[in-house]
Amino acid sequence: MKVGIVGDATRGVAWEQHLRPHSIVREVELCPTLDDLDKVDACFLIDESDDNLDTLLKAIQKGFNCFFIARQPTDFNKLDKIHRAAREAGVLVQFAHWPTLAPATRWMMTKVTRPTYIHINKEISRSQIINAEMEFQNHWIDEFGLCLKWIDSGVHNIEAKAIRIGDKQPIAIQLFLRFDNGASASIHIYTGASESNHKRVIANKHAVLECNVPDQQIKLGTLGNADHLFFEKKSFDPSTAAEKAALLFLKSIQLNKETAYTSYDALRLALHIDKVNQRLKQFT
Repeated sequence: MKVGIVGDATRGVAWEQHLRPHSIVREVELCPTLDDLDKVDACFLIDESDDNLDTLLKAIQKGFNCFFIARQPTDFNKLDKIHRAAREAGVLVQFAHWPTLAPATRWMMTKVTRPTYIHINKEISRSQIINAEMEFQNHWIDEFGLCLKWIDSGVHNIEAKAIRIGDKQPIAIQLFLRFDNGASASIHIYTGASESNHKRVIANKHAVLECNVPDQQIKLGTLGNADHLFFEKKSFDPSTAAEKAALLFLKSIQLNKETAYTSYDALRLALHIDKVNQRLKQFT
């Protein structure tokens, strides 16, 4: 399989290293722009520019299977064009939604395939925040996208409340989601913590999962003998996330099956981000 990597040279070299362990990759071509790329089986598009979705659309129209490596996009109209173009061109697109692509999450999704309960608590040390507005939005959007993907049902109701100090300092947000299948999800983000903390709890009537996200440590609770709750532990190496995500994408192309986070997933997330923002405006 021939792979093209388009974008920043330093990040491109890093992604080339992530591809090296995979035997299905026979050649890697690094290019600064999409116009420099010849015919490839897979295109890794690394682009954080304001017009990166336009570049992705162009790559799809050229017939490239694309792994889009950027912050989660929120422009519904552009994502709709991308989704339609990908279907018409018969190409695969994978978005770099890291909460979904993380090795720990991939394993947890096999243990609890349809959760009825998700609770996410993320506390971020203020010293780690540079661009408060952008980073705050990225934090809750990432977790929101994971809930939508994992529960995979229509959203019946959204409740949202955000707190700001002044006009430009977002400090906290609470989201509560009720789904058509009866499942619920709650997300709490706080950006004024003295220490960072990030945990997810996922459950249905068969099992409960607790994930310490930064170090990818998991506890899986199931009923054992005499109906006692039995916990087993599992751990994953966070540093392998990019390498594993690359393999997921390449395997999807090889097997011609849906990617781990598709253009439909990105489009659905953008639609519901708009709904969250509408709810937030009601209570400002």
